[in-house]
Amino acid sequence: MAGPRIPTDVKPNKFVEANGYAREVVENTFRFSLKNLGKFAIFGIAVPVLIYKGCVQEFHVADSKYGRPAKKFAMDGN
Repeated sequence: MAGPRIPTDVKPNKFVEANGYAREVVENTFRFSLKNLGKFAIFGIAVPVLIYKGCVQEFHVADSKYGRPAKKFAMDGN
């Protein structure tokens, strides 16, 4: 039979335990700052918008390549 005989044979890793504790209490330790707001603006708004715009542009290129009428998308300049 493989594995430990009793569950207490496992030795906890203090770094893993500290990381798990920090993740559980993030709402108590989080501090709002301009740095956090900037990260949210970049990764929460700007990056998704740029990815969306890139996908829409590729759809338009494919439509023009195959002679199809351009589709209307949200936030689309066409």
